[in-house]
Amino acid sequence: MTRMSGPTIGHLRRAVADVSIVSRYWSHVKTGRADQCWLWTGAISGKGHGRFQIADQHLSRPDGTTTRRTYVVIAHRFGYAALHGVDALLQVPLLAHQCDNPLCQNPRCWRESNHRANGQDYRAHSPTPAAHAAAPARFGTPPRPAPRSAKRC
Repeated sequence: MTRMSGPTIGHLRRAVADVSIVSRYWSHVKTGRADQCWLWTGAISGKGHGRFQIADQHLSRPDGTTTRRTYVVIAHRFGYAALHGVDALLQVPLLAHQCDNPLCQNPRCWRESNHRANGQDYRAHSPTPAAHAAAPARFGTPPRPAPRSAKRC
């Protein structure tokens, strides 16, 4: 159910089986207590999720030059696949965060969901109706730190 190309899935299968790649993933995670968010410290997408490069290829062009093709996945999806397997990840329509923090890598914060339920949950936890209207603009900026009263994992 997760949308990934065939080549990306193949690279993901190899990546979760490679101890050095899994170690590189965890080197970008600032862990804390089990009930806290563990923050991604690596690359971040325009929508605020962690991005993790799992492979790259150098391709030759007809003119003799080369180009590089990278394979990148959302960081918490990689973490889920490393813990539960790629096949389990592929069966999940959407991997959401109970904590509403897209940078969180704590497996206790992840939950299987779908787009509709995730949107309803987001609207239920947004502080004001104005936040709903501003949501598209909010995703273009890095997430702000959660207030102290924020939900814990």
